[in-house]
Amino acid sequence: MSISLFNNYLDRIFSKFYNICYENYKGLTKNPRWLLMRKIARFKTGRTIMIFLLKPSKNLSSLVVNESNSCFTDVNVDDVVNTLKTEGLYLGINLPQEIVKEIVEFAYSTVCYGNRKTNMGFFYHQKQQAQLKSGKIFIIGSYFNTSLLCPAIKKLQNDPKLLAIAARYLNAQAVHQGNMMWWSFSGETTYHQKSQAAQLFHYDIDDYRFIKFFFYLTDVDDQSGPHICVRGSHNKKKLSYLWLRKRETDEEIIDYYGSESLVKICGKAGFGFVEDPLCFHKGITPTDKDRLILQIEFARTDYGMQHDFRASSLLKCI
Repeated sequence: MSISLFNNYLDRIFSKFYNICYENYKGLTKNPRWLLMRKIARFKTGRTIMIFLLKPSKNLSSLVVNESNSCFTDVNVDDVVNTLKTEGLYLGINLPQEIVKEIVEFAYSTVCYGNRKTNMGFFYHQKQQAQLKSGKIFIIGSYFNTSLLCPAIKKLQNDPKLLAIAARYLNAQAVHQGNMMWWSFSGETTYHQKSQAAQLFHYDIDDYRFIKFFFYLTDVDDQSGPHICVRGSHNKKKLSYLWLRKRETDEEIIDYYGSESLVKICGKAGFGFVEDPLCFHKGITPTDKDRLILQIEFARTDYGMQHDFRASSLLKCI
């Protein structure tokens, strides 16, 4: 085995060990109920049983939402939900350009935080200086308290059509579980850095049933970090994917699901899509241009673990 292959193998072992330890530490110290859900929900039978036991008190017919004030007038809720059930992915839930403009202006004028560290704040245009001063390489730059600071994001998380899609797919009252907005910076990355930045194939376990809406805020092509989703993989996983739940290589995913199942998502600023994150997915590491993306998540239960809220006293600039 060559030195580079051996180092890559060690990197993968370290990343897996780190992720397991971090998940258990976070769950035990912050929310053991969330940790228990993470252990049960990886199995379809476990999700089915828990959804039955936790079924909502309200009938689905009572979850009708007024969609007339939505930003997404051309989106058909039934089409989205039906496609999500079979494919785990629906493309084309696009933002109005005035919303894109407002959020992008917010991003440029607000501090982001390198590698999600609350003490590594900097403005986007100051990234190079921040890296030099801190001695760190930033793979991503995340924003905190987005709905508190940006009215456009607050409006989107309360959009009646997004709530209607979520409620009908979840078969329950949709609960907002959190937002994330971040830059994916272009450049070379190690395996561990890719793993920490969600740039390797994985699936999420944030509840027994949940969905995420994604919106590109910059133009995204092959060189600027397109999102890839493995269509239909929310309903089909081999046992090793369930028991081990590690980051998977492209070769492993293609070998099991076939290259035709991989959907590479490119689009102009404002292009949006919704995904069942139990599908295998990843963001490709940008090679030429940075990518800015917004994620809005809904679930049946809010465990308080996905929100981007941080106390202002914790947020420090470099």
